[in-house]
Amino acid sequence: MQFGTIYNAELLRRLRSRAFVIGLIFGGLGVALVTRLPSLIESMQLGAIRSIAVAGPPSLVVPAKQLLHENGGFSVRIVPLSSVAPSQETLRRWHVGSLLLLSEKKQHLNVSIYTTDPENVTLSTIRGPLLPLDVSLRTHRPPTAVRRDLYFPITVHSVTARFVNAAQSAAAHAVAYLLLFLLYMLIVFNSQLVLTSVAEEKTSRVAEVLVATVNLPTLLAAKILASTTLAALQMATWIVIGGLLSSSGTGATGPALAVGSTSFSAVTLETLVGFLVFFALGFSQMSVIFAGAGSLVNRTEDLGAVSGPLFIPVIVAFMLAIMTLANPEAPFAVVCSFVPVLSPFVMFARIAVSSVPLGQVLGACAIDLACVILFAIAGGRLYRLGMLLYGRAPSWPQIVRAAFTR
Repeated sequence: MQFGTIYNAELLRRLRSRAFVIGLIFGGLGVALVTRLPSLIESMQLGAIRSIAVAGPPSLVVPAKQLLHENGGFSVRIVPLSSVAPSQETLRRWHVGSLLLLSEKKQHLNVSIYTTDPENVTLSTIRGPLLPLDVSLRTHRPPTAVRRDLYFPITVHSVTARFVNAAQSAAAHAVAYLLLFLLYMLIVFNSQLVLTSVAEEKTSRVAEVLVATVNLPTLLAAKILASTTLAALQMATWIVIGGLLSSSGTGATGPALAVGSTSFSAVTLETLVGFLVFFALGFSQMSVIFAGAGSLVNRTEDLGAVSGPLFIPVIVAFMLAIMTLANPEAPFAVVCSFVPVLSPFVMFARIAVSSVPLGQVLGACAIDLACVILFAIAGGRLYRLGMLLYGRAPSWPQIVRAAFTR
């Protein structure tokens, strides 16, 4: 009865709060930004990066234009040598990112590249498409014939049952990026709300009434469950927004930019269950830690100093998870999969893009669940200590004794 009353009151209070509404709106905008911005940036960048001008003898620039377009995916514009004056203003006037000056020297193709950004046009992106033209100059054979001779088939075979082809793998990586971003936002935002809620109650003298009338472990559990409910509501809202926007994406290259073009149909049942399970475990761990820390705050001005260090493990976990997407079986990824606080992020990243043995998943869940229980016990004791020591900050010896002794 007491638990239900506190839960309903906390849920309604937080649901109507300005912070929750603002967080829900700006979180949705953040998801929309992460979902659509990469493809928009890519489309704007590729317009200049993939547009190049070539100049030189007609015997070179005509086949070069075809090779660069068909083999390199470039949009090529032929400009006469007489009008070539390589400068940033010239490239802007031609609406291209680079200029290629072609010439023949000792039966070899000679290429000079003038570009606004050398990183945009690497040697490999130009040498590969133009290789048939260079061989043609030495063998006196048509570039098309050389290109045909240089072609050889390459077939990619997946040794796992997880991904059939590269497109499916790219889609899974894109969804994993987005879900990791959601996981990070949900844990950070709602843990901060738990910290703020506990600190506000204590500093507004509500704690005096609560300590006298309510069982403190019950109060803490009701607060965390209310926060979990609101986090689930936010998660559902943001996933719907991301799903609607991603289904109308326009295409991208590479997992980091594929978010904007990936449909949520790429989410497998295994990925969805892993996300929900590790979200619950990660959020529970951080909530009890933030609640315990919030009860030690006597002034709202101290919230930043208290919450700052607590966010560091979450930020580190998020960065490690992003690295794990590139190499899910790396030793650091496997080890971090079983480290509390890091595990919900890193293990989920591994589940999303690889086939993780069931024993490892269950082992990580068991460790995280045990840590939730231990954190809850220690956090509950800190919560009780902070509430009972109303009006004065506890000393470090008191905090240590409260966390590790009954």
